Amino acid sequence: MSQVTRPITSTRKQLWRDLGYAAVIAGVAGLIIYAAGRGFISFFAACFVAFVLAPLVEALERRGFSRLQSVAAIYGVGLILAAAAVFYLTPVLQHQIATLRMKLPEYSVQAHDRLEGFQKELDRRFPELKRMNFAETITKSTRVFVDQSLERFPNIMFNVLTLLTVFVLIPVMSWYLLLESRAIKRFVISLVPNRYFEPALNLLYRVDQHLSRYLTGLLIDAVVVGCLLSVGYSILGVPFGVTIGISSGFVHLIPYLGPIFGAVAALLVTILDSGVTVKLVYVLLIAGAVHLFDSLLIQPLVLSKTADLHPLTVLLILIIGANAFGVWGMVLGVPAFCVARIVVQEYLSIARRHLRETI
Repeated sequence: MSQVTRPITSTRKQLWRDLGYAAVIAGVAGLIIYAAGRGFISFFAACFVAFVLAPLVEALERRGFSRLQSVAAIYGVGLILAAAAVFYLTPVLQHQIATLRMKLPEYSVQAHDRLEGFQKELDRRFPELKRMNFAETITKSTRVFVDQSLERFPNIMFNVLTLLTVFVLIPVMSWYLLLESRAIKRFVISLVPNRYFEPALNLLYRVDQHLSRYLTGLLIDAVVVGCLLSVGYSILGVPFGVTIGISSGFVHLIPYLGPIFGAVAALLVTILDSGVTVKLVYVLLIAGAVHLFDSLLIQPLVLSKTADLHPLTVLLILIIGANAFGVWGMVLGVPAFCVARIVVQEYLSIARRHLRETI
């Protein structure tokens, strides 16, 4: 009996010790990332691009192309598509953004007038609310928001460092990540003890497949939502429809927020431009139709079983990610949680297998 108990005990101690080492390494890495904060944004964005493009690179390799040829071909096609998008969308976006910047003060005045009218109607129907100064409070907040937006607008749109990061640094980093992905995997595997060699390979494979499917599906989903909202709002005649739709596509990289952002932005702009009209109903119908189409068709096709998380879990991840890393924490929180879940599942599988072999 003691001969059986001793191996089991030693195996458990070894597993707990290895788990402790892994936890310490993960904790130190997490602290470094948290301390660096936005310094890791470019790297994570490059990883995002690399995971999205990796399946295409591998598909070309299976057809006989070398790794370099595959990456170069995909980058060439991507460059052509990006140039076409810039050529066709830049004039529209420039016009709409310039118009929005010019109309922000006018919208502020209109919002003030409408709020005052709303306040007078409330005072007439509910005299006891007169002491609340509803319109004055909301108007002050609105004016502060508009003033800050006008001050920050040039910095947001023409920040050279941001443009350099987006158009130069991230593509270059993604290029090398795609070219050297196998060497990176071999280096990671070389750091793993021999007894965990096979589980580590399985873990890397599962993480690679999961992230590639999830991030590719997420990008496709965001592009579809952005295009549908842009077309719908433009046909309806919503001011800045293309800008709102494209912005909604970017925001849709954060789960659940794309159609909501698009609907709120379109409603606000429509109210300020045309007042309360039947157009508001059509805006809500377009947002609802896009949301249903996305939930019932697009997401089941491109995101089915890649995350498999309860909505409440996703919301908690978004809150924690936003508090820790801002917007990028919300974007990358779900895939990071899924990777952590895969790691825990693999460790538990190793532990159970070791215990069965010992017994």
